[in-house]
Amino acid sequence: MKRLILCLVLVFGFFLFNHLVAQEDQLFLGSITNVPASVTFAQGAVVALGVNISDPSWTPSYVIKYAAGQTWYMDISVVNLSSSTQSFKIEFDLRYGDGVGYNVFRVSYSTAGGTYSRHRVNVTSHVAKLGLLTLTGRVYGTGMGNDNKVTGQVFVH
Repeated sequence: MKRLILCLVLVFGFFLFNHLVAQEDQLFLGSITNVPASVTFAQGAVVALGVNISDPSWTPSYVIKYAAGQTWYMDISVVNLSSSTQSFKIEFDLRYGDGVGYNVFRVSYSTAGGTYSRHRVNVTSHVAKLGLLTLTGRVYGTGMGNDNKVTGQVFVH
């Protein structure tokens, strides 16, 4: 009987934390080497550009009319200003219900030098709660700078 209870605790425990595994995705958007601009200071190798909620086709939304069966992702756009491939970590922070509820996702990625890309995690269950969502994305790791955070909001009705 004790083994059965232990097995059930483990199974339901893994079920509760399944959002931490295998929900990340990334989209490489291209190279920045042909862009006629220069960086005047080095904040870090990989810099966060923006954060939003998108559908499966990577189209960002700022006002969502939610219906059951939809899939939504929180994604962050980053640029690698260095000339070499960089490994970094992204922290996605999603707040809902006037800040009472929140969830934090942490995922590791790497991106080639001189490119920009978008990375995402599935947040469908949180979008289904409706209301104003506050999104914060942060890139961190060795050589990524101190203030590498972006914030946005989405209204779901």
